[in-house]
Amino acid sequence: MKNKDIRGFTLGELLIVVAIIAVLVAIAIPIFNKQIEKAREAYDIYTMRAAASAAIELYYAGVKDEASADKAGLKWWPGSGSDRAKDNAAGAYDPKSGTFYKKRQDLPVKTYGKGTTIDGGTTFVMGNPNGAYKADQDYRKAVVMVAIYPNATPARVDVFWKNNVDGEDTSYVGGQASGGNAPKYSISILLN
Repeated sequence: MKNKDIRGFTLGELLIVVAIIAVLVAIAIPIFNKQIEKAREAYDIYTMRAAASAAIELYYAGVKDEASADKAGLKWWPGSGSDRAKDNAAGAYDPKSGTFYKKRQDLPVKTYGKGTTIDGGTTFVMGNPNGAYKADQDYRKAVVMVAIYPNATPARVDVFWKNNVDGEDTSYVGGQASGGNAPKYSISILLN
């Protein structure tokens, strides 16, 4: 029998291959995380658009006062004094059923936002100079809210995210706009 010279990889060659794989993984993980975050942000924006569409349907179906708001599952908020332009029907949107609830606490799922503080680079502006969605905010403890202003000139629908953690933060995601109790980031759709 002849002695065959069987050679394998040397330790140095194996270490070089492992180092190359480690560099490729280190480059790929942040790119992969950013793509995952973009998908989360896309889900959140889709939810906002679906809520806006449902609210617009309710407006055109005749939500204009307390009785019609109640029938649609929304809470009626009268404007201050005789300022009817601030009258609004508002509620929390359930993306699974496409319906509204008068209170965030009544939603079947308490939170459904997906976006994290990782900035996926999504930009979404619709009717609000600040934008509708701030990609570097945490939406995981939030729900979508809508407000229909049927007596404003022109009538409008606002859609925004609000935190919904029992006993904790119930503020707008991204904070308040300057000069009032309104969200800084929202979809604002003018009607008529």
